[in-house]
Amino acid sequence: MIAVIVLLGFSTGIGSFVTDNVDASIESQDPVEILLLLDHGYGGNVPFIMDIFERYGWSMTTTGLNETLISCSYLGFEELTVDILMTEISDLSQFDAITIMPGNSHDLLRTNQTSLNLINDAVSEGLVVSAWCRGVRVLAAADVIDGKNITGNADYEAEYIAAGATFNELVPPIIDGDIVTGVRSRFYRSEICEAIATAIGVYEPDGPSLGSVTATPQQGVIGITINLTAELNDVTGVYAVNAKIYTLNETTGEKTSIAYLDFFRLNTTSVEGIYSGAIEDLELGIYTIDIEATDLYLNEAVYGYAANISVVDQTPPPDLSGLMQWVIPGAMIGTAGVVVLVVFLKRR
Repeated sequence: MIAVIVLLGFSTGIGSFVTDNVDASIESQDPVEILLLLDHGYGGNVPFIMDIFERYGWSMTTTGLNETLISCSYLGFEELTVDILMTEISDLSQFDAITIMPGNSHDLLRTNQTSLNLINDAVSEGLVVSAWCRGVRVLAAADVIDGKNITGNADYEAEYIAAGATFNELVPPIIDGDIVTGVRSRFYRSEICEAIATAIGVYEPDGPSLGSVTATPQQGVIGITINLTAELNDVTGVYAVNAKIYTLNETTGEKTSIAYLDFFRLNTTSVEGIYSGAIEDLELGIYTIDIEATDLYLNEAVYGYAANISVVDQTPPPDLSGLMQWVIPGAMIGTAGVVVLVVFLKRR
């Protein structure tokens, strides 16, 4: 068993894979400020899209032409109170992007000059402007997609073409300059959010990097708790860290099966970038640990054979070799001292 563990110590390799996404340089790590434009009949995917932006760590501001907006029937005609009325927005400089959220028709936004002016101002100031599904109609009404490749709800293809755009039906999100358009927000919502992040310049496709992994103790007895600590870093932020424990073949050192549930999550600690968890109730054997980590964009990196541990039936005897090098000479000196003392007493 010890030989296998030593072998693994020399042969441990760290491998990684990431999701296959478009590349973009990161311009700034300041929190993104995004303005969400909503209308009556806003779509059922809006809360889920906002959840994604929240995971990204972005600061969201909701706006509309009415203080209170009513959702579509999918959300049960839920009321939403916007953070600021669109008529009260006079300066867009605090925002990195605006996005027209999905909804039933956007009848108010596409026919009101206040909203159309806001979209034109955003384009003029170089903000990333995006629209979901039927929201692309508002971009057409604002006349900001002339010469652009776009997608959107196919029912309004004539409006897009009349606005000078080239329409692409049922495709993944399209980035054309500072304009981002998407369709099928339920199916493509993660991809559309990533496209917006890419256009802003904050998206990166690499998963978190692993600094170190420590298992304490590395060898324990049945019933002992083994504390696992991992150091991970990511330029956009670490979202989740999981560990998988595999039993190892004692002869080949290869993984044979999952030994501890499917995975367990490592939790954040008081030290930034350090994640920890406790492993309990392992049976006799030798094990290896894989670390799986995702960033805020859910890009994943997997590090195999990141740490090795073993469980034995009893605590190994202490190594006394170092102690004996002092005990044996000490005993010899003590014996010689007794002999000298006895001879001295006899002479007296």
